[in-house]
Amino acid sequence: MRGIKYLLIISALLLALAFVLTTFVFKGDNKEEAVTENTTEIIVLDESEEEKEDENIDNKWAMFLVNKSNPLPMDYDSRIETKMVFESWREYFIDSRAAPYFEDMLNAAKKDGIDLLVVSAYRTIEYQQQNFDNSVQDRIDNRGMTYDEAYADTLAEVALPGESEHNAGLALDIMSEEYTSMDDDGFENTEAFKWLDAHAHEYGFILRYPKGKQEITGIIYEPWHYRFVGLYYANEIKQSGLCLEEYYEEQGWLDANGKATEMLGPWEEPEEKEEPEVTTVPENTEPKETMPTQPEQKVSIIV
Repeated sequence: MRGIKYLLIISALLLALAFVLTTFVFKGDNKEEAVTENTTEIIVLDESEEEKEDENIDNKWAMFLVNKSNPLPMDYDSRIETKMVFESWREYFIDSRAAPYFEDMLNAAKKDGIDLLVVSAYRTIEYQQQNFDNSVQDRIDNRGMTYDEAYADTLAEVALPGESEHNAGLALDIMSEEYTSMDDDGFENTEAFKWLDAHAHEYGFILRYPKGKQEITGIIYEPWHYRFVGLYYANEIKQSGLCLEEYYEEQGWLDANGKATEMLGPWEEPEEKEEPEVTTVPENTEPKETMPTQPEQKVSIIV
């Protein structure tokens, strides 16, 4: 009898142990599997959101820095095709890919009673050099500066060849009949500037050299200088209140020397395309010798 009693007790303990293992250990494994499955689903959703956001970015080719630390490639002229977007006493051209956006902006402003006036757009490297040299000479002749003083002073207002956004075909100096002088900041008090400040980003353009940012951009405040970066980035930069260099830094796209490490522009991708055609920039993007000198000469301080 005693042996049978012990056998029953041992059997009961074994059954209890089996119940505990089944209830807690295996159920815990199931919980871990469930957590793993849920985690996998979350990761997939995150990747999907990133891809979706990337698809919303238009004109990524146009998002790149042009400044003293990030000059254009020497052969950039051969990589772009330009289109005339404005005509007054001469014709003004920009990169053909940005042209439709500017034309839409020009028409929208006109509907609101604002007649925008382009005073400078695409410039060849040669013209940029001429513009820089003329600005240096003007300071020597009319402001009593030495060559070194004139050169240093010019650098704050006129970019060297290859370091100007105008050489990229993406920048325009935009004013109006209200005010056409670049000798001061008076253009910021016009209705045209107010309209551009409120709407330019809606067409992919940003005010490139904002007030108070000279130490960062290397260029004085220019209320007339607008640069195409595409709709997505124009809205992002407008909302951030940052200049282009600050936006790059915030995104982690700059090294310690201010050199861009990401979003490098059209030359960022490997060269797998066909050989580019010879530059299609029309010869008349340069001022003709027979053209009157008044508007462009009057507005001589242009980056």
